[in-house]
Amino acid sequence: MCIVSAIYWTDAFGLASELAATPETVFELGQYWRLFTAIGAHADSRHLMSNALVFAVLSYVLYGYFGAVVHPVLTVGGGGLVMALSLATYPPLTILVGASGVTYLMAGFWLTLYLFVERRFTPAKRLLRAAGFGVIVLMPAVVEPAVSYRTHALGLGVGVALGVAYFYFNKGRLRAAERLENEWDA
Repeated sequence: MCIVSAIYWTDAFGLASELAATPETVFELGQYWRLFTAIGAHADSRHLMSNALVFAVLSYVLYGYFGAVVHPVLTVGGGGLVMALSLATYPPLTILVGASGVTYLMAGFWLTLYLFVERRFTPAKRLLRAAGFGVIVLMPAVVEPAVSYRTHALGLGVGVALGVAYFYFNKGRLRAAERLENEWDA
């Protein structure tokens, strides 16, 4: 993200115009690579840092728990889908850049798997914890007109859907990996 954003900001190698995504460039001109390059490009350093921090933490967690099939393959591929869905809802000249859709997808995936996998707590407690995390981490402190909250919502929705599907297809393996602990076993 840092390299792509630096290229976008400085127009290094004359590539800046090839990175951002618009409905016109993706759907009419068929420049589908923009669904992924736009994830790496960011409007400014503040935008980059806010996405990079959450992306890095969730990358570590998702790769660590679920491996490369989930992250980066499923999450970045899903990020391209989120970018496409978001672009499809905007007028032709709207420019989208940033990894917010991917980070919200990753958070939605993680929270969904937490609800299904973490069975030390009652479903109500798991839901309360997931909702609390979601409100604290995912809700914006300030509403800014240049931010695509629609992309955030689509990312979260796609992440939840991917999490449900992943759990459905991997339930046996996930349950087999559970380890029950008692206080007196320590």
